[in-house]
Amino acid sequence: MARTQEPTSASPASFRRSSTSHHPHNANMNPYPGEMTPAQQEAQSILVHILQKLQDPESKYSKKYAKWIERHANLDEFLFCCVRPEVWRYLQSGNGSLDSLKTIGGDLKFEGRAVYLNGVLGLDKRIRTYVGQTNSLRTRVYQHLNFRYRRDNPSFHYHALQNSTFNIFGVLAVLPSSNLGNHALPGMDCPDLMLNVLEMWSSLIFRTLQEDTLRAWLPEGTKLRSKGTEHGPLNIAVPLDQGSKSVREWLDLSKSEDPLLVEYIGHGERKKSQVQYVEKKTKDVSYASGDRPVEVPLGTMIVFGTAIFLGIMLLRGGGGRPASVPTLKPQWRW
Repeated sequence: MARTQEPTSASPASFRRSSTSHHPHNANMNPYPGEMTPAQQEAQSILVHILQKLQDPESKYSKKYAKWIERHANLDEFLFCCVRPEVWRYLQSGNGSLDSLKTIGGDLKFEGRAVYLNGVLGLDKRIRTYVGQTNSLRTRVYQHLNFRYRRDNPSFHYHALQNSTFNIFGVLAVLPSSNLGNHALPGMDCPDLMLNVLEMWSSLIFRTLQEDTLRAWLPEGTKLRSKGTEHGPLNIAVPLDQGSKSVREWLDLSKSEDPLLVEYIGHGERKKSQVQYVEKKTKDVSYASGDRPVEVPLGTMIVFGTAIFLGIMLLRGGGGRPASVPTLKPQWRW
């Protein structure tokens, strides 16, 4: 039996690409449960609710998802089979401690598509959780653990990691490889949409989305918090928007009860909504709002430059003597 990689707060160096490939047992999907536990029953009701909303003609997501869902009659069952059994065992235990989150486990060096959970223990001793998707789990975990990557890609999730004492990863779901003829499996003709739905479903199961989003997407009568999911949420954007060219809807988080989120949105953290990224050939430069370069008309620049040049000549001329013009060396910014 293959040894399971336990999730840890390891250094990013351990996730650099190696010559050894890691393949989970995704050729044999997890069996669909015959008799569901209470945790699985709730998860099923959430999944059915998501798929129904995505097919609603009034939904902004119907154009992107409706026809794809209609093509696959057994999509809900296949999505269920993508979820690892350790996830159901964790949810059934109802224990939301860090030690319990470790039991989800999974191979963090897997180089294929997956949905994962990151549990973060903050300096304030509060546990917060984040759910994400990736086309290469190994690469994604390495990015999360890399300080420079977090610095250059600011987010609330990364702000929480910067203010943490410990964090763990767990693999929630794995998609089959696309190079084994698996494109004929339910939903696998569009694996990007599969990942979006899997991430959305997982975010709702673990309640890692903000409260307004939970209220909008959880079935009526479902609790906003349940045993094992009482952690602080770190997801802000709706996973269904992933890959969409349209502008995402961002929530008003100014009244959040999480002090870490209030700090993030109020202490000048670099957020994408406040940063203008300017592409250059040699170096990426970002300007925070209020610090953008001022555009000066070309005519003004010529007049201003001529005046400076004449002033130098008059000062250096000394009573009609020929002025020595200083050599102007180019100034480079590295």
